[in-house]
Amino acid sequence: MIKIDDMQIPAERYDNVENAREALKKDEVIVKDNEGIFWIVDNENFPKIEAYGYERVEPSE
Repeated sequence: MIKIDDMQIPAERYDNVENAREALKKDEVIVKDNEGIFWIVDNENFPKIEAYGYERVEPSE
């Protein structure tokens, strides 16, 4: 769960991008926060957290 102010976004936390890529499902994106932690969130929730420093990671780099 990603918590920003009073907003809670369902998310799964991963220590590295390889594990996140293996767990990624359709309609989900991998994001990285300011602390270098990777998360998987639904596509529709990404715009809600993007302004808070979460950046999208390409699924197959």
